[in-house]
Amino acid sequence: MVFHALSTFIALSVQTATSGQLTTIVNRLYEVVISVSAVIIAILWIPIAISFFGSDENRRYEARGRLKNALIGTFIYVIAVSGVLYAVVNFIVTGS
Repeated sequence: MVFHALSTFIALSVQTATSGQLTTIVNRLYEVVISVSAVIIAILWIPIAISFFGSDENRRYEARGRLKNALIGTFIYVIAVSGVLYAVVNFIVTGS
């Protein structure tokens, strides 16, 4: 639903936009997605960082175990967001 509304908004903007304006719109959308993703990733990493750099040895040991899972999760998240962004832009540009 959100992607449909977003693609409709961008499609309406594209109809009245020149190629330079279209590039600006796509670049701005890309910057917004990157900014939101960076904030989400930073919030998810805060508990791991607090545990990892704390003084309690048990918590630091547990944080090392969660570190691997967090790295894998971050990698998957970045790939998923990049793929969704590509799919949305591809749908808007090509219509398929």
